[in-house]
Amino acid sequence: MKYTQLELRLKTKDNIIGRIQNIWFIASGVLATLFNYYWHGPEVHAWDLRFLIIRNILRQYFAKSLPHTMSNDTSPTIDFEFIADYIAMNNLPNRPLQPSIGYNQEHNIEFNSKNCVEYNVPHYGLSSDKLNQMAELDKQLAQTGHPRSISCQVLVSTQSEFANCDPNCVLGMGPLDPDERIVLYFHGGAYCVGERSLTHMHVFAHISRTTGLRVFSPNYRLAPRHGFPSQLHDCFMAYKHVLSRGFKPQNIVLAGDSAGGALVVGVLLLLRDMKCTSPLAAVLVSPWVDATCSGDSWTRNQQYDYLPALPLTDPFHPTRMFYDAGRKFSPAMLKELQCPLVSPVFGTDLKGMPPMLVQMGRNELLHDDIEKFVAKVKHDNKDGCVRLETYEHMPHVFVLFDFADAAQKAFSSIGSFVREHN
Repeated sequence: MKYTQLELRLKTKDNIIGRIQNIWFIASGVLATLFNYYWHGPEVHAWDLRFLIIRNILRQYFAKSLPHTMSNDTSPTIDFEFIADYIAMNNLPNRPLQPSIGYNQEHNIEFNSKNCVEYNVPHYGLSSDKLNQMAELDKQLAQTGHPRSISCQVLVSTQSEFANCDPNCVLGMGPLDPDERIVLYFHGGAYCVGERSLTHMHVFAHISRTTGLRVFSPNYRLAPRHGFPSQLHDCFMAYKHVLSRGFKPQNIVLAGDSAGGALVVGVLLLLRDMKCTSPLAAVLVSPWVDATCSGDSWTRNQQYDYLPALPLTDPFHPTRMFYDAGRKFSPAMLKELQCPLVSPVFGTDLKGMPPMLVQMGRNELLHDDIEKFVAKVKHDNKDGCVRLETYEHMPHVFVLFDFADAAQKAFSSIGSFVREHN
C-alpha cells in the first residue's frame, strides 16, 4: 500500500541533523515565550516564566509535532506503525530522578496462566469482545510457554519512611509486610506518550513522599501501535499481578492522570461488574473521562491549556490514534467512543465506586467533562464518596509542574486523602 507523505517537524532519524531539528523546535518555542513574556507580560499572573516556558513547549509539542491538517479521508493511507516509531523517538523529555528525591527500579510483569482472565462483561458490547480477544491471546501465549510481559516501575521517595532501608528490599514487587499499602499509578500521555513512565518519576516521588507509600506504575502498551483496549487490559492485568504477589485489594490505592485517570475508572468498573473486591480508594488527576471531548471548556479554555482542541475528524487526534488508528471517523465510531470503558462520563451506572479524590485545573480543556463525571459519581454513590478539588489558573495535569505551589498543594491533599482511608 502506498502511504501518504507527511511533513513532520521533529526528527525521523536519530542522527545529528535530527537532533538539531529537535533542538530548534524547542528553542524557537522558548525564544517566542521569552519575547512575549518580557514584551507583553505573563498571560496569567499566577504563572512565572518557568511555568510559562514548560506550558508553551508542551503546547508546541502537542499542536505541531504531527500535521493536524490532514482530512478524515486520508486516515487509511497513513502509516501509523511509522508514526508510533516517530512518537517513541520524540517522546516528551524526562527529568532524571535525583537520589535526593527518590529511587526506582524497573521490573518485569509476566502474564502467566495463573493471572489470565475472562471478562464476563457482555453489556459493554464491542469493548467486551475486544477485551476477551486480548485475554484469550494472552492465555494462549502463556499456555505455549511464551507469556507476554510488560515492565513496571517501583519507586519510593527518599523523604518517606523507606529512606534508610535497603533499596534492594524496598524496590521489590512483593509486600514488605502482610498489610502494606501501595499506590498503583497509571500514567497519562493521551495513551500515546509516557514510555516506561519516565515522564512521571517526579510525580511518583512526590506522591510517595506525601502518602508514605511505595508507588507502582505499570508501563502499558502505547497507541497508535496498540489500540483500545490494550491499555485497559494491561492495567487490569497489572492489578491482578499485584494481587498475586500478596497485596490485598483493601490496601491498594488506584491513581492516574489524564488517560491514566480514565484507565483507573475503567479498571474499577470491570472489578465491580466482575464481582471483585474494590481497592481502598482512587485518585484521579485531570482524568480524560470523555474521549469525544464534548464539554464547552474545550472551546472556553483554549487560550490557557497546553492541549490543542482538535476536531475528531483529524486522523492524528489522540482519541483517533488510541481507539482505532487509521480508521475513518464516523457516527458509528462516535457511538463506540461513548462506551463507559472508553469514556466513563457516558456511564449510566457508576455505582460501587470506592472513595475517590478528583483534582483538576480551572483552566484546562477537560474541566466541564470532569465536572460532569464527578456529578454522576456523586449521584450514583453515597454522600462523601467523591471529592472534587479545582485549582485556580492551572492547566491539564498541572502536577507535572511540580515546582508550582498548586502542584505541591495537590500532592499534600493526596497524602491527606490516602491517610483518611487507612
